[in-house]
Amino acid sequence: MAARAMRYLQLQRLVPVPAAAARADHHVLRLREQLLLDSGRIFMLLGAVVLMYQLVIINPINNAAEHVFAAFLLWLLGVAFALLSLASRRFPELAAAGAAAATALRNYLLGGL
Repeated sequence: MAARAMRYLQLQRLVPVPAAAARADHHVLRLREQLLLDSGRIFMLLGAVVLMYQLVIINPINNAAEHVFAAFLLWLLGVAFALLSLASRRFPELAAAGAAAATALRNYLLGGL
């Protein structure tokens, strides 16, 4: 119970955080930020590639609307991850959840790329 209370006070910056713990937290935040940014880039690129393939390579007159919609959703997912990387220091819990979701989606859709 005391450890949880001390952690809460440290997060609220009411009690000074030891330097080693602050460096470790900073390192974890940087890794999450980079993971979210890379995932955002990958999903935005994947959405753009699917859209261009659908519009240019396949007959442009008979576009399948579901493929265009799926490409747009992939691109929006990439934008969401990239923007979440910008706010990762302000909202570390949300960044942790986003990093877990990004890792799961990359493993499922891209085989861990």
